[in-house]
Amino acid sequence: MEVPFGPSGTVQLRKMVLDEDVPLLHDWFSRDYARFWGLQGKTVAEIREKFAGIEASGTCDVIFGILASTGERLFMFQSYDVTVDVLGQHYAVQPGDRGFHFMIGPADRPRPAVAYHALQAVCAWIFRDAAVRRIVCEPDVRNEKAMRRLVQAGFSGSKVVHLPYKSALLMHRTRTAFDAARNTPPPPNPDQAPLAGLALRYHLLVSRIGRRIGLIERHW
Repeated sequence: MEVPFGPSGTVQLRKMVLDEDVPLLHDWFSRDYARFWGLQGKTVAEIREKFAGIEASGTCDVIFGILASTGERLFMFQSYDVTVDVLGQHYAVQPGDRGFHFMIGPADRPRPAVAYHALQAVCAWIFRDAAVRRIVCEPDVRNEKAMRRLVQAGFSGSKVVHLPYKSALLMHRTRTAFDAARNTPPPPNPDQAPLAGLALRYHLLVSRIGRRIGLIERHW
C-alpha cells in the first residue's frame, strides 16, 4: 500500500520481513528515546524471537513505512486485535476497535511533521479494513511527546488505564474523524500533553501505590 507522506512524497507500507528488519529494530530499540518499549539491552536474537512470536500469533500485523523515493524505513507499527490483548480487559471494547503500537526510527535528516504524516499512514493502513470503525492506542502516561503527537494527529484521550506493564492514557480516533481530516495540513503541535501537571502526578501516585499493595497487577 502506498500513501501520501507530506512534502517527502509517499511511503510504501509493507509487512515485516524478519531477517531484513530485525537488525534495524534492534538498533532503534537500543536508543534512549525508545525506552518506553522496554526492549533496551535485548540482543538481536531476543528481538527476533519476540517479533517471530508476534507474527505467529495471527492477531497482530507488524508494518513498516518506507519512503518510496529512497527506500529508507521511517517507522514501524503493530496493528493488533484488542479483544485478545490485555488492553481489552481494561476498557469497554466497541465493535470495530483495532489497537496499534507505533515507533518512528531515527531520521537521517529532519523531515517536516514526520510524526503527523506517519500517523496518518498508520490510520490509512488500519482503516483499509472496512470492519474497523475506531483505532485505539495506549501511550505511557509519562510519554508526553507521544501523547502530544497523537493529539496533533487527531486522536482524543479518554481515560487512564493501569495495565500490568504500564499506566497509560487510552486514546482513540474514529473512521469518521479520519475521513474528515484527509489531505489537510498538520495542525500545530499542542503545547501540552492531554495528561500533565497535577492530573499526571495523581495517576502516577495511584499506579505506584496500587502496584505496591497489589490492587494493580504488576508484571514489571
